[in-house]
Amino acid sequence: RLKLARGALPVVPRRRPVPAMQFEAEVPRGMQPGQTFAAQTASGLVTLQVPPGHVPGQKLRFFAPASAGGAQPVLLGAVVGTVAEGVPYGGPQGYVPGRPYRTDPKTASVDGMPLLQGLPVARADRKVEEIHKGAALAEQWPAFPAARRCRDVFWILPFVVVCVAVVGAAVHFAPSIGSEVAKEAGASDVKLPDVWTIIGAGGAGAGASLLASLCFAALAKRAPCCVVWTSLLFGPFMMMACGVALIAFGIVFLGLICIIVGALSLACVFCCFRQFIPFTIMIVEMVASVMKENPMMVCVSLLGSIMGIAWSFACGLAFAGAYQKFGRSIAESSGAERYGILFAAALIFIWGAQVAYNVCHVTYCGVFGRWYHQSDVNVALRKSLYVALTSSFGSICFGSFLVAAVRALEFVIRQARVEAQQDGNAVCCVILLLLECVVSCLGDMLEYFSEWAYVQCAVRGVSFIEAARITYSMMTCANMQYVISDLLINSVVNLGAICSGAVGGGVGAAAGWAIAGESAALSGAVIGGWSGLVAGSAAVGVLSSGAKTILALWAEDPEPLRRMRPEMHEELERRITSKLED
Repeated sequence: RLKLARGALPVVPRRRPVPAMQFEAEVPRGMQPGQTFAAQTASGLVTLQVPPGHVPGQKLRFFAPASAGGAQPVLLGAVVGTVAEGVPYGGPQGYVPGRPYRTDPKTASVDGMPLLQGLPVARADRKVEEIHKGAALAEQWPAFPAARRCRDVFWILPFVVVCVAVVGAAVHFAPSIGSEVAKEAGASDVKLPDVWTIIGAGGAGAGASLLASLCFAALAKRAPCCVVWTSLLFGPFMMMACGVALIAFGIVFLGLICIIVGALSLACVFCCFRQFIPFTIMIVEMVASVMKENPMMVCVSLLGSIMGIAWSFACGLAFAGAYQKFGRSIAESSGAERYGILFAAALIFIWGAQVAYNVCHVTYCGVFGRWYHQSDVNVALRKSLYVALTSSFGSICFGSFLVAAVRALEFVIRQARVEAQQDGNAVCCVILLLLECVVSCLGDMLEYFSEWAYVQCAVRGVSFIEAARITYSMMTCANMQYVISDLLINSVVNLGAICSGAVGGGVGAAAGWAIAGESAALSGAVIGGWSGLVAGSAAVGVLSSGAKTILALWAEDPEPLRRMRPEMHEELERRITSKLED
């Protein structure tokens, strides 16, 4: 008798027991689970049936009788399957024109999802299992329930403790820092600005940057084509302008490098990104129209700006005061202890900044989600902000902590690399550079995916891990990777943040000059620029949040977008099907 392996079902006549050999056959092209094909073995042709979940190119192991000559069994053969008569052959692998471009996540299988085809069987099965879990969670927790439970509550307490500790340290060290600054100013010929001057300049810069970000959002609504093209051309032209400036100052070599890099970037825009620009314009125009229907989202931007700037000032005072008091002990500590202190400081600062940003992000997602499902549209902003600050705040703290931990590790590795470079340790510098690249990529992926997961936190009120599973399930079954790869929305957001930061820096410098003269202009520019960058990122981030929310909800249920924006629905379908047919 034949012994089966991995679900392969050989169809052979019943024979007397003979020595068995183990063979390996490859599923031919065009085969679907349940179809049969023939494989040549030592004793002749054996008909095999493709097991469930297997795709063309995957290997099947099976046992078949040995040859009549009594050859000894072998571990593996090198058999490649051939198609038996009467079995269809040669159809395209993966997507077939006319078939649905999306799969029901509750009944998903490997053969229906191009993204999972070609993976090892065990790995593909695990991914399908995760997709089924995400579908079950989506069915269990519908969109915008009447009542929500607080999720990931455990992470709220440590964040509150960190906030209280940082604010307490800032209040405690503020007088000593002020005295030290006054002492240094008295001993120096350079007149240093006082704290109130710095605060006034920073506040003026933040206010101006917030106004600039609102103007940028309004421009995105009225002239999305201009905004998208400017966001893509701004970087290359600025790089070339810097190169020309460096050459004018006599730094020819570095200037030529900047010009070459800028020219290559400009060529990439016209040769590689040009086909994606019309789609990005459509997304920006749609998001901007929703912003126009909800103008009070500017209040969320203002809240995020205040939280981000206040956290930056509190951390700056706390860290400066701690270093002023314990600087000698830190300098005498070992390298591992110093890196541990750097990691803790970076973790605290980035965690707070991430929470401030993600509170705005989850609120924006709630507003756009209610617009998409036409649920509570009259009180969308109030309910969305309430969710972000209550039931989903624990999830925000948890997801922000994961990103902050990776970014803090990246900061420590970068600092260690700089010190190794200063010491002339080339080997250690190369190793740390490679490690820094790996951690940086991990941080980018985690930060990017968490922004998509927060959509489900805002819409369904699930925990962060549950949101990640639902997001993975819906995005994979809808083949959304073909849409995301064509989206250039981050370039628009980055341009808005840079413009807001530049306006904040300029207004901060002017305010510092007006309050305390030339001595306060530089500090006003720095504080105003940083405040402007924080405020601008919080305000312009609504474009990215809106795009991610609409696309994530369309991946789950395209019907609402088909009714409200049929041209956008058709464009998304066209992009996915065209990529699947290629």
